[in-house]
Amino acid sequence: MRTAVPLLEVRNLQRFFPIRKGLLRRVVGQVRAVDDISFHINRGETLSLVGESGCGKTTTARCILRALKPTAGEVLFQTAEGDVVDTAGMPKRALKPFRHQMQMIFQDPFSSLNPRMTVFDIVAEPLLASGVKKREQRRRRVEELLELVRLRPEFMQRFPHAFSGGQRQRIGIARALALNPSLIVADEPVSALDVSVQAQILNLMLDLQDELGLTYLFVAHDLSVVKHISDRVAVMYVGKIVEIAETKTLFEAPKHPYTEALLSAVPKPDPRLRSERIVLQGEVADPAHPPAGCYFHPRCAHAIDRCRRETPRLEEVEPGHYVSCHRAREITLQGVAAQTSNA
Repeated sequence: MRTAVPLLEVRNLQRFFPIRKGLLRRVVGQVRAVDDISFHINRGETLSLVGESGCGKTTTARCILRALKPTAGEVLFQTAEGDVVDTAGMPKRALKPFRHQMQMIFQDPFSSLNPRMTVFDIVAEPLLASGVKKREQRRRRVEELLELVRLRPEFMQRFPHAFSGGQRQRIGIARALALNPSLIVADEPVSALDVSVQAQILNLMLDLQDELGLTYLFVAHDLSVVKHISDRVAVMYVGKIVEIAETKTLFEAPKHPYTEALLSAVPKPDPRLRSERIVLQGEVADPAHPPAGCYFHPRCAHAIDRCRRETPRLEEVEPGHYVSCHRAREITLQGVAAQTSNA
C-alpha cells in the first residue's frame, strides 16, 4: 500500500537560459524553459511529466537532480534520515551526501553506456565513486543488481556492444539502482526501444518499484506508456504545468484543452475514431517570447478575452485535480474513455 508522504516537492521552479547577442555577448532576452512550476511526488508513487518536445520536461528533471542549477524556486527532498532539504540552492559540495538518493535512467541506452567499459565497470562506477574500494565487495553488489534486472551475472565482463537495446537499458537501470536510491528520474527510458521491449522494461520498472519501494518521476511523450505506468500525470506546455490529476481521471475527463488534444492523438484500435483527432492550429508558443495571458490561448478553440489578458494559475477544480485554465469549470472536454464509448 503506497503512502501519501511527499518525497519530493517542487515549488515555483524556474530555469531560464540567457539569449546573448553582439560582440560583447550582451543578454538581450531569456528562454523560459521552465516557467514557475509546482508539484509534488508522494513516496512510492509514479508521477509522469508529459508534453510535446521542447516543453521543458527534461530541463525540469535535470533541475531536480541539479544537473542544471535552477534560476529560482525550491526543490524540497526528504532524505533517508527524514530531513527535508532544498537542493535547488545548495552548493555542489553540499549536494554530494544526497546524490546517491536521487538517480537517473537515461533515454538512449546506446549512448548512455561507455563502449570502452565492461558491464561490471559501468554498474560498479557509482559504488567506486561513493567510496566502495574493495573490488570483491563491488563484484558481489553488481551480481545482485544484474539478477535484480533479470540479467545473468556472467554478463558482467562483456562490453555494451554485445547487448540488445533492451538489455542495455536493463544495465542502465542496474547502474541507477547501485546506491539504493529512493527517487528515480526516468527520462524517456523506453522511447528508443521496440514496442515489445518497451513493455518488458516498463513491467520491470513496476516490479522493482514494488520490491524496493522506489519513487519515479517518469518523463515521457507517449501517453500509452504513461497510462500503463503512472499513478498521476502532470501535463506541460511551453514551460508551464497546465494540468495535474490521477491517471484514470485525466484520461477519462481532462479539464484543459491542451490535454484533450494530446489524448485525441493516442492511437485507438477502432478506425472510426480517427476523424475525432483534434488538430491544433498555429505554432507552439516561443518560450523566448511567450504570448500575454495564457500561453495556450493562440491555439485554443475555447479562448476568450480573459485568456488573452490574464495568466491562469494552477488551481484545484476537483479533489486532486489541478488545472491552469480560466474556463476549466465551464467547458466539457472529451477523454479517451469517452471517445471509445461513443463508437
